[in-house]
Amino acid sequence: MEGSEDAYRYVFRTYYGPMCILAETILRDEFQAQAAVSDVISHLYEVRSEVEIRTNLRSYLMMSTRNHCLNLLNSKTVRTVQTFSTLSDNDTNDVFSGIDNVTPQGRLLDNELEGLMHECIESLPEPIKSTFIKSRFQDMTYRQIGAEDGVSANTIKVRIQQALKIIERRFSKYLMILTFFMVFV
Repeated sequence: MEGSEDAYRYVFRTYYGPMCILAETILRDEFQAQAAVSDVISHLYEVRSEVEIRTNLRSYLMMSTRNHCLNLLNSKTVRTVQTFSTLSDNDTNDVFSGIDNVTPQGRLLDNELEGLMHECIESLPEPIKSTFIKSRFQDMTYRQIGAEDGVSANTIKVRIQQALKIIERRFSKYLMILTFFMVFV
């Protein structure tokens, strides 16, 4: 891999989010996940002259992230629980955007997860569903949604948390499959 700083800026901008999502899925802690991803990227920079990536870059980074997170868990340095509901909009979208669009398995997983996400969102009870759609797909702020619905921003925050908890419950088994697929395929 080329050793220029521009290449590593690209790696950071392009892959930091997906790597953090994988790390959070494994570690269940946002701060520890971010630290783990930073460790992986820093290590890659340190050994850049010795590294020979034989798969695509994304697969290499995801495998490195997975292994580092599992090492952290095995060393018992991580013992906190973080829920899926703390993921940002972009990170949530990255989780359900599939592993890659190159392999047939990646496209199949991408399509399946997208369909399941759509079904899950459509099955949310009102007003949670409309609040979630406005927040996540129409880029409205909590205050804007609250003003439109005639409720406080805190009510909107609670609705979003409820929606994310429902989605988390529905997708918990798929996150495990997704993690497996990211690592072993």
